[in-house]
Amino acid sequence: MQNRSVLWVTYGVALILSTCSLLYELLIAQTLATLAANTVVWYSVTIGVYLAAMGVGALLHRNSSPLGLWERLFKIEILLTIVGSTAVFVMHFAHTATLTVDTTLVSASIFFGSALVMIILVGVLTGFELPLLINLGNEASPRRNVTNRVLGFDYLGALIAGIGFPLYLVPRFNLFTVGLLTASVNLVVALVTLCWILPDKKQFVARIAIPGLLFFVLIAGLFKTESFEQYFLKKYYYYLSYPTKSAFLLDSMSEREDVLRVRSPYQQIDIVSDTPRHKGDLLIDAYSTKFLENKKRPRDYALFLNGDFQVSAKYEEFYHEFFAHVPIALNGRVPARVLVLGGGDGLLIREILKHDLVQKIVHVDLDSSLIELATTHPILSVINEGSLVDPRVHTQIGDAFYFIQNTTEQFDAIFLDFPYANDYNLSKLYSREFFHFVKKRLTPSGFAALDAPGLRNQGRLFEIYLNTIKKAGFSDVRPYTSMVEVDNRSAREILSNSERWTGLSEKDKRHAIVGFIARHVHSLRNGFIMMADVKRDEKLYWDPSVNLHVLNEDRLDLTLRSAKRFGQTDLIDSKKVNSIFRPTLPLGSVWNIRAAWD
Repeated sequence: MQNRSVLWVTYGVALILSTCSLLYELLIAQTLATLAANTVVWYSVTIGVYLAAMGVGALLHRNSSPLGLWERLFKIEILLTIVGSTAVFVMHFAHTATLTVDTTLVSASIFFGSALVMIILVGVLTGFELPLLINLGNEASPRRNVTNRVLGFDYLGALIAGIGFPLYLVPRFNLFTVGLLTASVNLVVALVTLCWILPDKKQFVARIAIPGLLFFVLIAGLFKTESFEQYFLKKYYYYLSYPTKSAFLLDSMSEREDVLRVRSPYQQIDIVSDTPRHKGDLLIDAYSTKFLENKKRPRDYALFLNGDFQVSAKYEEFYHEFFAHVPIALNGRVPARVLVLGGGDGLLIREILKHDLVQKIVHVDLDSSLIELATTHPILSVINEGSLVDPRVHTQIGDAFYFIQNTTEQFDAIFLDFPYANDYNLSKLYSREFFHFVKKRLTPSGFAALDAPGLRNQGRLFEIYLNTIKKAGFSDVRPYTSMVEVDNRSAREILSNSERWTGLSEKDKRHAIVGFIARHVHSLRNGFIMMADVKRDEKLYWDPSVNLHVLNEDRLDLTLRSAKRFGQTDLIDSKKVNSIFRPTLPLGSVWNIRAAWD
């Protein structure tokens, strides 16, 4: 082949290999973000370590190697095919192993250590590629601009990967598929170089054994990627249901019910249909009338977004009833025009719609896939009682921040139902700037209500919520946690008939039962904040005709009395204000590893 043809083949290979290498790193970063949250942190760390490893690979490259340039490129592509195709699998296996380890340090070492190894391997091998391609180009042409062109095609390949990964690949394929497809491209390049360096047919047949085996493994793997994904999803969601760690590790998961996964450009939506049984489950009927009124109501289902728990069909009313009805009670009347930001599952809207005086609900959610699922899924649509198709509900697909910033509508109530701010993207929905626009969209007598994860612990997170909301201009800020009584006669009777207290004296049994109920009640608490521009009087609104399963006047009183323990001050600590320009959220260690039911 003429030198000019060799040169353009070199440029093409540089483009392809750069695309593949960056795709591997984006795969590793996305897997880290999926299994450990902190998206910005782990994308930054992955790319930084990857570039450093590339530098190491370039330093290790030797022009004086006895192997020919094409021969060396062939071997590197074989290694990249193996490493790249297994990277996502290795990290998922490592994450599964952490679910059986009780020590945080050991868990972090296993999971993040495996990710670090994969990043470095891909980076070092990629670092070998670029000098090789430059040398190949220089051999084909003595022109000085060959290096520039190889680098130019290399950078163009990085652009293709950077655009194609988030906009095309992630919304359509699982990460196992993307990894195997990318590895297949590396393998094709290896086969091309094999043809190049071994034109003799006898040598070609002898050398094709390893790449041929890899080819069949990759093809077989591509047909099984959905099974691979289900295997790891079941490991992630069902680990609590195993009596021993060894049983969990050895289970093939084939007998477990599949997890429904829906992909969207924004998140991965999972509906798990086999939730773990907790000791407190036997007390559900003591505190809620939901299953007493309808024994066929869906029970063992849970919704997760990006692997983070959102709602359980067993206990969701302990969250949504307090979220919707306590602020209305504090407001002294039912709002006529309501804005709900987030809450794509339709459960909060279901509660608001129970008030006949509500005339209109504008619902804004970013993810049309979640809205469609909440509307059409045979379980989720039953749980939310078809709330999203109610004629009073007007759903708009869009970004909550953009909507609240640009709308001119005024609302009597605004409900903010967002996931916990575990990355900087979600942090903006808990920012001073966002709450400023919320305040502007309220009528003079209106209120806003916020789901405030972590509020019940009253630590730094509570201080950030409080200072941020007050900095936005709200004068009346009322934090509260949902409360139900420990002294519950039905709960005591249910537990008294249990055999778990066998062998205890009556006194010890009573103490054990009270302790059991107290722990269960504490686990059901959720934190919320109501905010308004004017101070409210103590007039409460309560409509006994609204059908509620948990919240009643006694529990409302208990909730409001317990809310008084939240100490507040009019002074604002600017260091604890969450802003888009200086975020103080998210909190927590970057070494946190996701577990479904934590």
